[in-house]
Amino acid sequence: MDHDIALSATFAEVRTGHFHAGIDMRTGGEEGKAVYAAADGYVCGVRISPWGGGKMLYVRHPNGYTSVYMHLSAYAGEIGRYVEREQYKDHSYSLVRDIPEGVLPVKKGQLIARSGNTGGSGGPHLHFELRRGDRTINPLRFGLPYVDNIPPVIRGIRIYPQQGEPVAIGRQEAVSVAGPFHIGVYATDAAEGSTLRNGVDRMEVYVDGTLFFKYTTEAFPLDSSRLSNALVDYPHFARTREPYILTRILPGARGEWIAFCQGDGWLRFDEGSTHTVTVKVFDIKSNHAEKSFRVTARAATSSASTRHALPDGMGVHRVEYGRPLKINGENVRIVMPPQTLYDHGYMRFDAEAGDGFRSAIRSVELLDSPLPPNEWYTLSIRTAANIDKAVIVRLDGAKQYAYKTTREGEWYTAKVRDWGRFAVTTDTVPPRVALVNFRDGGPLKGNVIKLKISDDLSGVESYHCYLNGSWILAEHDGKTATLAIHAAGKFKAGKNELRVELTDVCGNRTRQTYTFNR
Repeated sequence: MDHDIALSATFAEVRTGHFHAGIDMRTGGEEGKAVYAAADGYVCGVRISPWGGGKMLYVRHPNGYTSVYMHLSAYAGEIGRYVEREQYKDHSYSLVRDIPEGVLPVKKGQLIARSGNTGGSGGPHLHFELRRGDRTINPLRFGLPYVDNIPPVIRGIRIYPQQGEPVAIGRQEAVSVAGPFHIGVYATDAAEGSTLRNGVDRMEVYVDGTLFFKYTTEAFPLDSSRLSNALVDYPHFARTREPYILTRILPGARGEWIAFCQGDGWLRFDEGSTHTVTVKVFDIKSNHAEKSFRVTARAATSSASTRHALPDGMGVHRVEYGRPLKINGENVRIVMPPQTLYDHGYMRFDAEAGDGFRSAIRSVELLDSPLPPNEWYTLSIRTAANIDKAVIVRLDGAKQYAYKTTREGEWYTAKVRDWGRFAVTTDTVPPRVALVNFRDGGPLKGNVIKLKISDDLSGVESYHCYLNGSWILAEHDGKTATLAIHAAGKFKAGKNELRVELTDVCGNRTRQTYTFNR
């Protein structure tokens, strides 16, 4: 970009269900800043989605690396013209294109796009990645001009005993612990011009001066990103957004971000012994912070942990994280691929009668771990009720979260990646559309038509807009549920007609026609 690098997020920060795969460059709260190619190469791919990375651009370089640019507001020059042609060819805003070499070559420093706030972005910025094969690599390790003279901050250290509740170290210099324990560290970093709570580059834990655990953010395989759930104190993170990195390593969750770990990351001291634990955290420029404290081991006060001591049967099934699980019950079927869990565990599947429009409620519960599933698994629910336009939903209080559902006889099936209470229900309500910046039959000022689209349950699956009978591109912002139609040069003088067609996942359709004057 044209301005100095200032970060709003660093590489491998823990997010909900994934590691941050790049760096976020601040753009002064504005969209439309120039984005240039990092090096010579060619555009090898374009991805556009109302969610996630929004408008994305992939540039392949001769040395085998690929640079990735996300949340863009627009593509520049011939790239933009190519993208629009493909969208009109597909009659779709969302787009996935792999582009062969020679179609869209670029030179280092060439204007390729404009920064924006598309997709799941929380504000205007440029998300930038460097990939090689299936791995994403910290871009700051490639010598980008980045000023950082501010050390990280250790905001919290916790001890997690095998028995009992976590203990916060705080300002105390000494603590006693009964039995085995592991350690969690919450640290943040800042730099000149950056936001104040970015992720650190690496963390080290020493016991009596010997390295016990090292966490780093050099690189990671993209398909292992969800293992972030098992790296942190997940229940605490879900409540507070504070990612305490844990030293304990679950057998199904070890990744290359763990540079070193003694054993399984649990500390086991002889009763009565005292040891010094030192935590050090570093940023990319090797500024660092550290804290030491003493731990005295005392005798455990109760019997050994009962983890994994639950019996099979009565709806309880043992799951080994590295093996698939298949359950064929009378009214529920579960198919889980290997690595659905991060550790061996016990699953329980309960059933209860449905009420009202809900039918055949089933609960799926992981008994001895608070972690969500690592992989999608298949849930099938049987109900004798003949439910039209059926959809499986997860019930969370008064809220319902729907999954795309298929039917075969009395069985309804969906891919899910949650535990909880599930039910088969019906969605017969069509999606809705609302006008934002004009009234039906009134004047339209400017060249952009804005609409709101929504659905009460299964979600909008497709939409199409037609201006004066011809399909027209409408950009979908998932965050605001808004469609924006940039129609400069496509209006007629006087009365114009806009037709909007929406279809939800269950096939309910809405067709609305509006007019406006120019």
